[in-house]
This record gives sequence, C-alpha cells and structure tokens, in this order.
Amino acid sequence: MEASVEKLFGPERLEDAALRFGLQGDPKKLGDFENYIYEMQTAEGISVILRLTHSSHRSLEEIEAELDFLQHLEAEGCGKDMASSLASPSGSRIEQIMAADGSCFYACLFRKAPGGRALPDSEAWNRQLFAEWGAVTARFHNASAKLDRTFARRQWSEDDLIANASAYLQDEDPGIIAQLASVLDRLHALPRPEGSYGLLHGDIHNGNFFVHEGRITVFDFDDLEYSWYIHDVAIPLYYALSSRIPDRYGADRDAYAADFFLSFLQGYRSEREMPEEWLDVLGLFLEMRDLTLYTVLAKKLGPEELTEGIRAWMGQMKERIMAGTPIVSFDFRELAAARR
Repeated sequence: MEASVEKLFGPERLEDAALRFGLQGDPKKLGDFENYIYEMQTAEGISVILRLTHSSHRSLEEIEAELDFLQHLEAEGCGKDMASSLASPSGSRIEQIMAADGSCFYACLFRKAPGGRALPDSEAWNRQLFAEWGAVTARFHNASAKLDRTFARRQWSEDDLIANASAYLQDEDPGIIAQLASVLDRLHALPRPEGSYGLLHGDIHNGNFFVHEGRITVFDFDDLEYSWYIHDVAIPLYYALSSRIPDRYGADRDAYAADFFLSFLQGYRSEREMPEEWLDVLGLFLEMRDLTLYTVLAKKLGPEELTEGIRAWMGQMKERIMAGTPIVSFDFRELAAARR
C-alpha cells in the first residue's frame, strides 16, 4: 500500500467498518497491496471477508459497478462460481469510512469462498482443475456478453498502470517504455467483433480463487475492466508459468505450459466458443502482463522492499520485455488444432 494511504488507515477505520457490518472476533489480515483485506466473523460465527478500499484507488461509482456485476453473474447462474457481496445490517452494500484528510475508505463485505488455495505441487493442481478454471472463465464471459448497459468501469487502456506508466518507470531503462508503446500500438489495432470484448474479471490467477471438491470459487473482482475476453485466458497461463513448475513435469516447462493451456482451453470451449484467430494474439496479452506487472512493482515497492527474490523476478520480466518475447512462445492455434 502507498505510504500516503497507510498514514490515513488505522485501527479506528477497521473498527468502524467492522461495527457497521456487525462483525466480531480478531481481524485476520489477508492483504494490503491495493486494498485492506481481513477475515472476520458475523454475529452467527460465519467467516466473511471485509475489504476496505481507499478513494484514491477506486471511486464509489466503480465499486458500485463491481457489486452490480456480481449481482448480474448470480442472476446468470454463476452464483456458485464467485464470492458474492453481503449487505450491512442497515442494508448498505458499501459503507463509507471517512479519513482525516477528507478522503474515505469504502468498506464492502463478501462471502468467504469454500476450500482453499490450489498450489502447483498439490493434488488439486491437475488437468481437471485447469479445465474447471477455463469453464468458470467462459461462464463469466457468457454472462458478460448478456449485459444490456454500460458499467462505470475503465477500459483496459485507462488502467493507471498504462496511462501513467512513464511516471512509475521514470528511473528505469527507457527501453521498457518504448516496448510498452509498441505493445500498446498492437493492442489498439486489434478489432472488437461482437462477442470478443466486454467486462471481465481481469485477474483470475490461483491467488484469486479457492478450490473445494473440484469446484472453483473466484473472488477479488477489484480489477474488473473492459477488455478482450482473450485477456482472461492469458492471465491464468501467465501466472501458472510464473510460479514453479510442478515436480511431475521435471524441468520441462514447455510440456507444463502446453498441458495447462490445452486443458484450460478444453474447459473454456465446453461452455463458450473460442475463435481460433484469438489464439494468434494470446502471446501479445502475455507480453502486456509482463509490462503491467513490472510497472505495478515499480510503483508499489520502494528500494528497501525489493528483496533478492523480487529483484530476480523483475529481472526476468525485464529481459523478456526488452527482447519482445512473451513468457512462453507457442503457436497456440497450431497447438490447439493438434489436440483436436
């Protein structure tokens, strides 16, 4: 969390939010990278997730749009696929907690997803999971395609990490900014035929869902944005390859990447069509993820927070960015056709 926001947040903000939602017990902090996330209990002892978002990160209208989209997903039959929002005793989905400088924190409450996180070397990390991952993503896209109004969420190019990237990368090699410009030019040139572009989660990696009895429950829709649906296919593949290769694949990273991609695609296509031409640009979205992730780390972390591991990770990203290569280089259309 930025130091300026950290100064405004304190125990009294959390206590105020908990009181308004009727929560009890000792708060268990789960995260503070872009939002403050806590696990707490209702008066009935049910575990729930409390999120506090500073107004510098999201506007009230943006958060309302996020919660409206969750309601839409439920109405379209995706209730078991995502963690829904819960109202406060007063009936409010969003409680506003004022800060000392006149800004505020928006507090929201969510159902806690059943199960736990799937890790690359766990028994749950298998082809069945990858296929379920793809199927859930496709169901979200099917629901998104049925929206009959525009939501107050940004277009992909309005993301702070894109619009203000040069400010966050000012101390970096100018070559990174040049590479970003090149990738953005190619993205802006992409067509938007019907059914290819819409409101999507934007960040469905394994840190944003739990698995229970083989089913995935997705949470954290904070990055909800308008983009090409293929972006939601690139993100899971990117983060799967960013973590360690499961032992059963040995050191064969390409075999792991192919196995993940083909299983995910099979699950996706079980629920929704995936035109082959969009597989041709999957690598471009993988390149974009390197750039946005590198930028957010440059924005959020000061020199004292850059551990050896993070420096090495950023170094790998920078090497790929400067070479203009994605995290994995496949002809995804050819790979998919070979499996059919």
